[in-house]
Amino acid sequence: MDLNNFWQENKRFVVTVASGAILFVIGSMVVQSFFKSELQLHERDARTRGDKLRNTAMFGTRELERAQQQNEALNTAIEQLSAAVEFKTRARFQLDPAKGPAQNQYFATVAAVRDEVLRAAGRANLRLPEDLGLPALSPTHELEIQKTLEAFDLVERIVHLALESGVERVERLEIKLDPGLSSRAGVGEIERTRVTIVAAGAPQPLVRLLMASQSRAADGPLGALPLALESSDLTPARNKPDEATLTAIFCVVRLHPRTSEE
Repeated sequence: MDLNNFWQENKRFVVTVASGAILFVIGSMVVQSFFKSELQLHERDARTRGDKLRNTAMFGTRELERAQQQNEALNTAIEQLSAAVEFKTRARFQLDPAKGPAQNQYFATVAAVRDEVLRAAGRANLRLPEDLGLPALSPTHELEIQKTLEAFDLVERIVHLALESGVERVERLEIKLDPGLSSRAGVGEIERTRVTIVAAGAPQPLVRLLMASQSRAADGPLGALPLALESSDLTPARNKPDEATLTAIFCVVRLHPRTSEE
């Protein structure tokens, strides 16, 4: 190969490569001179800290016992709080596989409870919506049927508390299942079926209804109290100073704690 011809044809390329190599060597020398000592210092510090962590017991038996005690106390508190907030459905409103199809049980329970509630309301002169908050289209899937019956259990308790408190009118009752039941994301760790009541009349019975729903009582005909209350709003009537309207949202709460794998 004729080097002279190669140089004439490729001298620009050769000069560029050579210049790059020279710059690389110079840059490496600059980095070494400015940062090598600092890098070595950090490497020594990292090795020292690693040796210290490997050779030093950070936590002893006493710390382990304390952590275990705290964990047990937290688990106990979680169990107590969960039991206090989770809704306990009465047997009457639960599906029983031995009693036939879920839809038949739903219609039988709704008919019997509605008849009892409306009869009691009639005797007490309490005005109630005829549907008692039930959906216009009856649920068809078993899970939806069970959740609606649980909400109807809550409706029946609220109406009985309204009767005992002397409430004059219940203008609206509405059952709304947790939207997560029909979504791909699911309900999450806390499932909430909401029951909304709008009642009107003299303020004192409305206040008594709220207080009764939050009083503490063991299991009885109405189940355990207090009822989970999401929100409440008591507003005076505009044209009647002796009347007010109560809007309250109660919840059927179901807890779905995460598993250890999750």
